[in-house]
Amino acid sequence: MLQQTQVERVIPLYETFVARFPDFGALAAAESGDVVRAWRGLGYNSRAMRLHALAKIVVERHGGVLPREPEVLRALPGIGPYTAAAIRAFAFEEDDAALDVNIRRVVHRVGYGVEYPPRASERELDAVARAAVPSGKAHDWNSAMMDLGATICTARAPKCLVCPLRADCAAAPLDPAQLAERARTYAPRRPPQNAIPFEQTTRFLRGRVVDRLRDVPRSESISLEALTRALSQNVPADRLPEIAAAVESLISEGIVARIGGAIRLA
Repeated sequence: MLQQTQVERVIPLYETFVARFPDFGALAAAESGDVVRAWRGLGYNSRAMRLHALAKIVVERHGGVLPREPEVLRALPGIGPYTAAAIRAFAFEEDDAALDVNIRRVVHRVGYGVEYPPRASERELDAVARAAVPSGKAHDWNSAMMDLGATICTARAPKCLVCPLRADCAAAPLDPAQLAERARTYAPRRPPQNAIPFEQTTRFLRGRVVDRLRDVPRSESISLEALTRALSQNVPADRLPEIAAAVESLISEGIVARIGGAIRLA
């Protein structure tokens, strides 16, 4: 839930979700449509589907208990290296490092100097970070490093004078103006792109479709024509013809189901 979503927004939705599905067994036994309904307000509905699939695997293969081995975690739907490390560090207190953008920046600066240009690969940074985790203190270490990167060792204006790692840091002291110049010089070049308003994106359209279908009782379905009429109030008129394609993509992902000539959440 916290991936690309602010903590303040997640907390009440998380509490409601966990009250509805208190364990993997309850989540696995639920209809996927009910899981997507409970995901309202979090966006990225495919994450809800992956979490539902994960719960089924945990129940079927692991006795309803989330495994803690990194390779087993990474084999579960929706769990990559970062999420696996975060689960191990925060849920199980295993000696692992979850390198988000903040921790990766701190580790690079302390061990290798300014990150422009990069002097270490992500694999090397991961190894250095894991080696630095104090035994039995993964939760505290990861939390502290994330906070350090978010508040002191920031991307643009690091506060080296008050940093507790200054004496051991290969990059300190950093001048913000020089850091900005190095960033402009060495940062990866990206092709210019025209900014697309959110209302013109496929994600916007898919989100409106799912939101409308959330309001359809689980035993009922609606026609594509009825869905289009309902969405005409909050979807630009020139995008209404795209609704059919958005529905088809949601069906292909298992989020929406076609029942005869009508549709509903799967």
